[in-house]
Formats: sequence, C-alpha cells, structure tokens
Amino acid sequence: MRVLVADDHPAVRSGLVALLDSAVDITVIAEAADGDSAVAAAREHRPDVVLTDVRMPGATGIEITPRLRETGANVLVISGFDLDDYVLGALAAGADGYLVKSEDPQRILAAVRDVHRGDAVLSAAATRAVVGALRGRSAADDRDRGEASQPSPDPVPTSGPASDRRPVPGDLLEPAFTRREEDVLALVAQGLSNQQIASQLFVEITTVKSHLSHALLKLQLDSRVQAALWWRQHRG
Repeated sequence: MRVLVADDHPAVRSGLVALLDSAVDITVIAEAADGDSAVAAAREHRPDVVLTDVRMPGATGIEITPRLRETGANVLVISGFDLDDYVLGALAAGADGYLVKSEDPQRILAAVRDVHRGDAVLSAAATRAVVGALRGRSAADDRDRGEASQPSPDPVPTSGPASDRRPVPGDLLEPAFTRREEDVLALVAQGLSNQQIASQLFVEITTVKSHLSHALLKLQLDSRVQAALWWRQHRG
C-alpha cells in the first residue's frame, strides 16, 4: 500500500517513515511538514493511506482530513496528545482512526493496514474519549426528554453559515436502511472488521463494503467510525 506521512517534527516524521518502510507491504510515497503540503502531496501522489499528525503549522490534521479523503485516501491521525477534543474532532472530520504516538511500533503498522482495509482504529485513550462522549450524549438526551413538556424556544434560523455545516453523528434524522445495511452497521458498531462481518453474515467482503458505503451515503457521513458512533447513539 502507498502511504503519505505528514508531521512537522523531522525526527518524528523520519521515525515513522523508517518504521513504515520496514514493512514489505508498505511504501512511503511522500512526506509533508504541514497541513497544506500534506493536501498538495495527497492530490499529487494519491496515497492509499495518509498518516497525519493532529497539530501542524497552517492547517491542522483535523482541518485537512476532509480534503485528504476527497483524494480517495483513508486517514489515520496520530498524535502525541490524547485530549478528548482532538479525538472527537478528528473522528467528526472523517478520520478512519486515531492513535497516540506512544503506541507500540507494531501496533502502528497494524493500524495502517487496518485503515487501508477500511476498518476503524482507535487507541485505548481515543476509545475512552468516545465512550465519554456517548455517555455525555445519553445524559443530555435524558435531560431533553425531561424538558419536553416545557414551552419550546423560538426556532433557530435555518439560513446562514450554521445551516451549511456538515452534519455530525447524532445530528441526522434516521434514514431508511435495508435489513442488510442495518446488520452491517450493528456489527461495525461492535468493532468488527469487514472480514469478521463477512464471516458472520456469510457474504463476501465486497458485499460488506457495498452495504457500508450505501449506509454512509444515507447518513451523510465519511467513515465507519462515525457510523459506529451514530449507531450507538441512536440504536445502542
């Protein structure tokens, strides 16, 4: 697989490149030291996976994730920080995974391969952030139900910049899924890989990918991580 590495620290970037190039099935085809250069390199070289730092000069790893995905690349964010805002921001932007740089080198290699296959990857710290966000969402929903009998405030205007933002998990009305799309989404939310889902449903991996792609389109989401969050919030 072809990988682009984006990190503004030369020593860290060199270490990641050396690690990835040590794998026989991975080739680093470009490097970048800032967000804008990463997007330009992705557009020129069309990598399969972009491994990007979350904090870089200019555009951050979170800000460039949607543009990186537009090139057809899967995006794995790797950072020295496990702050909840970074984790949730990266996932909301469409990242396929989030790792901290303290991960074991073999874990980083495995994560790149998993993301390339279309699977989701989260470090333990990132998982805690997601679980915390889901618990917060559940508490907020409980409060909303308790206030349902109260007079509604004036409606929020539907025009202007706020209405132009991309929906994030939890914002969307529930679309009409096929039975198989629901099956796939439920298993994605359990953390199963495409191979595991295919084995459990007795179908081909290409069929799983097709159902997941259709579900993502209906949800107006970019990644399986976002789809898993949506499912847990609405069906979990």
